[in-house]
Amino acid sequence: MERTAPLATATAVQPIRDGRFALDLYTGPQSWTQLRSIGNDLENVNPYGGWIPGVQPFATICMRVLLWIRQTLNVSYGWVLIIFGIAVRLLLWPLNQSAMRSSLKMQRIQPELAETQKRYKEDPEKQREALVKLYQQHGMSPFSPIMGCLPMLLPMPVLFALFFVFQNTIEFRGVHFLWLPDLSLRDPYYIMPIFMGISMLALSWIGMRAAPPNPQTKMMSYMMPAVMTMVLLNFASGLNLYYAVQNIAALPQQLLLTRERMKAGPTPAPAPLRSRRATT
Repeated sequence: MERTAPLATATAVQPIRDGRFALDLYTGPQSWTQLRSIGNDLENVNPYGGWIPGVQPFATICMRVLLWIRQTLNVSYGWVLIIFGIAVRLLLWPLNQSAMRSSLKMQRIQPELAETQKRYKEDPEKQREALVKLYQQHGMSPFSPIMGCLPMLLPMPVLFALFFVFQNTIEFRGVHFLWLPDLSLRDPYYIMPIFMGISMLALSWIGMRAAPPNPQTKMMSYMMPAVMTMVLLNFASGLNLYYAVQNIAALPQQLLLTRERMKAGPTPAPAPLRSRRATT
């Protein structure tokens, strides 16, 4: 009885002609610039994201932008990350502005939303209609609560892509910046991740000023910086540098929105339930 292998592998090669065989072999570093100069799309051999779909093209775009800043301004990669962090925040400014204003409106109508939900808790259909009407009265969409999460979520794709850029790109290895001996490795003194956490905490604290008291929101505003600090503690110091810079770059916008909220005054308390029933 013959035995057959469950899996077979084969390699296709060109036939040898005139007793000669040619093979191109690159044995240098996986430098994006060097690989691109060779051609044959070798710059795409870096496995950004591995098996995660969509990371490779996005990380490649981030890498191209970083290299362009480096070549155009002729500055070190530390300053490249600082400029890139500020640029990302400036590009996201309009979207963040819209999301923050939507969040501000949500906070203003939160008492009315709570009262409406309580009034029609026995009738889900009427509750849904009343909530839609309430949103329309205030010029808002039922998706406005989701919009309020955008300021925190929008920078995440870039942060996620940069994680793989630092992991798989040789350009940042051995690059010294300030007290950091290597931007591709963790900060040996843990100064940068702690600074990143402080910048995130400052951003959350400013956003909480003049906001209606909400124990859950307050707890999250303190928990998220602590969690992100622990998560990024042993990640590349360049990644922490970028995240800290883009948090700091977001402070002016957060201050403007907080000032706008303070000018609008405190969130009004909901009217008594009985009196509102009498008017309906």
